[in-house]
Amino acid sequence: MASRPRTLLVNPPLWNVYAPHLAVPLLTAVLRDHGWPVTAFDLSAAHLRWMLTAQTVAGLCERYDRTDELGLDPAAVDEARLLLPSVCDGVEAAWATVHDTAGLRDHTAFTRAARTIGNALVCHSAAFAGFHCDLRSNRQHYSERSSASVLAATRDPDRNPYRWAFETLLPPRLAEPDLGMVGISVSADTQLIPAMTVAALVREHRPDLRIVMGGNYITRIAGRWRERHPFFDLVDDFVLYEGEDAIVTLCENLFEGGTRPVPGRSSLAPDGRLSFAPARDVDLATLPAPDFGDYDLDSYLAPGPVLPVLASRSCAWDCAFCSIPFASNRYRHREAAAVVDEMQYLARRHGSTSFMFVDEIMTQRTLREVSAELVRRDAGLHWYGETRFSAGLDDALATQLHASGCRRLDLGLESYNQRVLDLMSKGTRIEHIEPTVDALLGAGVPVHLFCITGFPGETAEEARRTAAFAERTLRRSRDEFGLPYSTSVNGPFILDVLSPVGRHPERFGVTVLHPGPDEDLALSVDYIASSGLTGSKAARLAAEADALPDTGRAAPLQHRGLIGESEEYAFLRCVLDTGVPAGRPPAEPAVFAPAPGAPLRLADGVTWRVSADGSTVGLYAATADSILRLPRRWAGLLSGLDDGVPCDDGDGDALDVLCTLWTFGFLADPRRHAAPLPTGPVPGLRVRAAPGWRETVDPDTGRARMTSLVTGREVVLNVHAFLLWLDQAGGGQPAAADWDAVTDMIRVELLQACRGTARGTTEETSGVSGVEAGRGGA
Repeated sequence: MASRPRTLLVNPPLWNVYAPHLAVPLLTAVLRDHGWPVTAFDLSAAHLRWMLTAQTVAGLCERYDRTDELGLDPAAVDEARLLLPSVCDGVEAAWATVHDTAGLRDHTAFTRAARTIGNALVCHSAAFAGFHCDLRSNRQHYSERSSASVLAATRDPDRNPYRWAFETLLPPRLAEPDLGMVGISVSADTQLIPAMTVAALVREHRPDLRIVMGGNYITRIAGRWRERHPFFDLVDDFVLYEGEDAIVTLCENLFEGGTRPVPGRSSLAPDGRLSFAPARDVDLATLPAPDFGDYDLDSYLAPGPVLPVLASRSCAWDCAFCSIPFASNRYRHREAAAVVDEMQYLARRHGSTSFMFVDEIMTQRTLREVSAELVRRDAGLHWYGETRFSAGLDDALATQLHASGCRRLDLGLESYNQRVLDLMSKGTRIEHIEPTVDALLGAGVPVHLFCITGFPGETAEEARRTAAFAERTLRRSRDEFGLPYSTSVNGPFILDVLSPVGRHPERFGVTVLHPGPDEDLALSVDYIASSGLTGSKAARLAAEADALPDTGRAAPLQHRGLIGESEEYAFLRCVLDTGVPAGRPPAEPAVFAPAPGAPLRLADGVTWRVSADGSTVGLYAATADSILRLPRRWAGLLSGLDDGVPCDDGDGDALDVLCTLWTFGFLADPRRHAAPLPTGPVPGLRVRAAPGWRETVDPDTGRARMTSLVTGREVVLNVHAFLLWLDQAGGGQPAAADWDAVTDMIRVELLQACRGTARGTTEETSGVSGVEAGRGGA
């Protein structure tokens, strides 16, 4: 009997980079269970590891040298060239730090590693036109909302960073002579362009292979097709809904002459028409344990690994904002004993005691039964998952959850207003929310609160009430219960076309603004609500409510979506009780006051270079992770600082530049150049706005959100403080009555003070006119 052909199963980027995804290892186990040869390839993890090597980052220079040809942003390239030396020197050490549990305890090392990885992604982003890469999502020249755009991306290595990378990473995987089929799993919109790029490369390198694509996101887009779609140019079959039975049947039909219908299969009939076979529920009791054997479990950005496990499929509820019930089969759950058997087997095989339940929702029954079984066996495992607020999640259950190893529970709060919860069809009673939180925190289980701002009909007052409750919960978790690991996230309402709101907008007072034909794959749409918050106002309130703690305000964590904010890290920190990184230390309000004639020099690790167009000079301070751009005329001053120059009090313009360099960490021995801030204005003390702050003003309240493009720090000012800041922006000596407020602004680096002449300076006359600071586009 001839050997069976091999299947290559691919998980493309961008998926969770902190832990493996369950789909491909589960399909791998099912195929092997039925005797089919298979190789599993987590291309998402392999791509990340490839990006975060010194060799790959250094190789980006070849693209920077073609800036005009490739249409790159020259300012972004200048920034990347500044970062490149420190990234190449530190990226391998950063990778090692985030894989070691010691890195969770050494907060200084972790922050340094996060900074380096973030800067590596900045370097990659600069190498492609229109590309912004972080670890949660990305933006690029091509749009996943358009079929034509997706297909164009698959042919373009110059503007599609995945095509550029996969030409190196994929061909070795296609060289196996017994390969017969490639299966590609697509669970999120971030994976669509990479997935179709994989398909295009398979077509080019191995046109003899059958290509099949499935996953939750494919179900959501392909389920709407009624005729042949252009994606069939690259993919032979699309499988909707669950794939375990489908992939085995497909192999039998393709390679052994089987004739059984393939559940959920969408394919082209011989006459060119689209055919669809009905989906079928998979019997969860028959599924083998997922097989991670082909994966490099050290290729994820977390120590562990944290392995995925499921106790149920689909969701037992039908919330108005959610499309999960549409894109999955009916709700089913597994027996608790089988779930724990699987966890213990995976722990033995892979040496990991950390698990995340990937159920859409862990019902109270699942929580009770699985936790009771873990306690009964004294399994010694740790886990987290997602559930909802309900009356039965009381002290007794919370205590049992902690005893079973639960060290984090994600909860769909959505809103802390009964009227809004009812609009959402949540089935949650507000009187159950705080007792549930108290029970969990009291038992030692941190919480994560999911919040939605701007559900149709919600008012600004209701949105702020939810945000205030989440903030209060996190504060109580830290101060009252000694659990600094609780977190929350607040996002604006997004209208999913497959959700109840999308399918019946008239019931929710919504008018859908349908996208044009060029966005034929769009699953989210703009809308107009007949009452409540507008979409733009909801986005502003959500951003205000979701401001990161001060640990995240140091660039690039805030602006690059970096590793410090992942749920896996919050969970592992709680398991190991490492504490959390301290907030950004408050700056001591001080005045820049070097002794006349004292030598000044740049700090260690500061690099600088003249921009490609010769108009500016850029500096990067690795220790402070700060970037500044100065007018080219200050290149001579920087050359002097390389060797040490005496301070010249007589040059007010130079003094302003030196004060800026001191404020943001570019000068060596910065404390030597500081004097305590006086208790009030004194002659010869000049106060002015530090460069590089971007303000966003709420027109309704006058409050200003200030973002430093140097450090990422955020400061929110009321209208009176904002007007005072504007008044001081041009420089001068503030009134004595304003000095306390000015001191606070110096402490958060909104203002800076230096010793000089009594004359004021303005943006037009100051030597820092034209200074640009920070992470371009932050």
